[in-house]
Amino acid sequence: MQIQVDQEQGSAQVTILRISGDLDASTHNELQQKASEMIESGTSNILLDLAGVSFMGSAGLRAIHAITNMLNTEQSDHTIQSKHLKLLNPSEEVSKIIKTLGFDAYLEIHSDQSEAINSF
Repeated sequence: MQIQVDQEQGSAQVTILRISGDLDASTHNELQQKASEMIESGTSNILLDLAGVSFMGSAGLRAIHAITNMLNTEQSDHTIQSKHLKLLNPSEEVSKIIKTLGFDAYLEIHSDQSEAINSF
């Protein structure tokens, strides 16, 4: 798996993590570690670009959940929707997994990068 990091400015500063390869038990720690580094350096909004992810296993979803928890530590309004982590361009297969497991209930999924960036 490879992760490319970009920064974009919309209504807020957004860090885009562009992931390519499989997101599974052998790679999920890499994503979690990269996100943790970004958050520790001050990132508060992350957009995960999943266009290059060919396969996502349950460990990948656990990593996304862990990143959501890292970003939402100050969230106190008890909303289920994540305000600080959003997904971009998941493949049809990855999108099906996300929806089947109910992750679409708390993560916004976008197909347009500009729209996603401006949604933060």
